[in-house]
Amino acid sequence: MSALRVLHRTVRAGLVLSILASGVACGGLLDVSDPTLVQDKDIANPAGANARRLDAVVIFNFNVSSLANDVAVFTDELMVDLPDQRYVSQEPYYTDLDRRDSEGWEARYTSTTQYQDPHLGGWDDVITRAGTALPAIRAYAPDSLRGEYLGQLYAIRGYAMLQMAEDICPGFPINDIVDNRPLLGLPLTTDSAISLAMAQADSALKYAHDSTRFVNLARVVKGRALLDLGRYAEAAAAVTDVPQDFTYTNAGVQRTNNFYVQQYFWDAVSGNPGIHLAVGERQGGTGEPFVSANDPRVPTVYEQVRYHSPDSLYDQLKYRTDSDPFVIASGIEAKLMMAEAALSAGDPSWFAILNQLRATAISPAMSAIATLPSVTADQVDLLYHERAFWLYLTGRRLGDLRRLIRNYGRAANTVFPTGHYPMLGLEYGTGTAIPFIFSSQQHLHPQITSGCTTR
Repeated sequence: MSALRVLHRTVRAGLVLSILASGVACGGLLDVSDPTLVQDKDIANPAGANARRLDAVVIFNFNVSSLANDVAVFTDELMVDLPDQRYVSQEPYYTDLDRRDSEGWEARYTSTTQYQDPHLGGWDDVITRAGTALPAIRAYAPDSLRGEYLGQLYAIRGYAMLQMAEDICPGFPINDIVDNRPLLGLPLTTDSAISLAMAQADSALKYAHDSTRFVNLARVVKGRALLDLGRYAEAAAAVTDVPQDFTYTNAGVQRTNNFYVQQYFWDAVSGNPGIHLAVGERQGGTGEPFVSANDPRVPTVYEQVRYHSPDSLYDQLKYRTDSDPFVIASGIEAKLMMAEAALSAGDPSWFAILNQLRATAISPAMSAIATLPSVTADQVDLLYHERAFWLYLTGRRLGDLRRLIRNYGRAANTVFPTGHYPMLGLEYGTGTAIPFIFSSQQHLHPQITSGCTTR
């Protein structure tokens, strides 16, 4: 959703009701005392400022698992199964994401969401709503809560910007609200977007110094950004004080776990019976064995046989209800960052960290990894295998695969699924990032002159 649309919807709430009411009101549209029109002055108070903050938090809590679903389907975490060819044209969003078809995705996408762009638009909404709330919190929040609220808003903005950088191909904009006006962003490189996210995390750390929960969220966001930039020692330093048992979830304010909704209620949501999202199993020859590993970190249950082959499909059991909290940041992720930093420095403690997590971060404890690989490439493979299982369905997988290409020099066809897609004679595409809808962005941003600038 564009910043302009967000501004109209959040700042001018109630305008439609006012127009409808004018047909029966004595003064009509000229009646300046119309009680259905919400004006800035009506919410220029502590309650109004907090309502803006909660609006941003609710949208963040809803979008965070929904957009992580895109990551799961685009990578090897989840795969799509469709009963027949008609659903390929009706549901190109999922089939093209799963095939990673960057060129055809925009041309065949038919919007079923409130956003002009299904992935970028969702994060754009979080950023602009939080941007609308920030000046209100500065002006009207009580002194005892101002720092905590500002820290929370900056942290979720940083998370959203970082997720965009990790997921979306370069050239996308980051829109914002500044001084209650829409600010349309210029095309960004991946590194530029990561740097913007890190600046938001730094602001969160500045303001939320008395709120451990938001401080640790900001630390994990900053550590992720530094990891993406290859600044491993700094990433470890950023998260060293995050306790292993820390979790930040979308619990507490209205949320829906969209992994559960889109897997178990997909028929009702889409109106297309038979469309199924299943746990990935060695997709395209490069994917992780999320089913056959029988790993307690990725619990599964048999669901059905694939429509077009005798392959068995399994559902995930990580999220069993629509109210299961989605883990946004955790101490486990912080420990994995520290392990990667140690590995990059040639410090053998990285291996001990992996086994320490297996012994203490899950119950019952997992057995230790018996053999330390001697080849560096194999060590990286092991670390990223552990990340894949610890962070399954948390929105991290696409960033990890792209980091293997960017920072470790891996070829794209060695980390992303390739070859024949086991459905309707399709092939996996060659894209390595979720594309943004060029036509919708160009309409609002004359400076956006091309779609995905890299594969």
